Amino acid sequence: MLITEEKGNQCLCIILGSSSYYSQDIVNKEIEALKEYFNASNSNVSDGGSLFLDILDRWEEESDKKVIQSQIVSFYFKLFEHLTDNKIIQGSINTIREDLSAKFFNSNCIKREDFLKVSQFQVNDLKIQRKAVRELKKVMNDLLPHSTLRKRRRSQSSLRSRRANYSPHDCNI
Repeated sequence: MLITEEKGNQCLCIILGSSSYYSQDIVNKEIEALKEYFNASNSNVSDGGSLFLDILDRWEEESDKKVIQSQIVSFYFKLFEHLTDNKIIQGSINTIREDLSAKFFNSNCIKREDFLKVSQFQVNDLKIQRKAVRELKKVMNDLLPHSTLRKRRRSQSSLRSRRANYSPHDCNI
């Protein structure tokens, strides 16, 4: 069982027992409680198709799937945050949030804090916009596979040295 206590920007994680996950029976019970509260088992809820399941099916590779899962997990955290004042379902939300957090972040509080911090940035804040634009190039470079980036840098420097040493007489025309 994972217990977290948040104070300010710090998170204290305590792992009890042999597993950091709640018993699947408990989590399933809490999910059923939420379904009942939201009347989510009603047949009209599925009108228009699924919200996430079809998308998850299209993202097959494990590393690619993590990208879309992070967006979905972010949605659930925002949903749970929106429902924090609802005393009837608060226990269910807390249990599910902790289990989701333990599974997605491998019980790593720092990763969880970073994830939540990024998901809470306000895109309409000029200071945030300016910082984001300033960091955009580094973020985009970080998206490249590291081996590809190194190869490209080597080939670019190799190309530059070939251009510097270029002579029109070197061409086989």
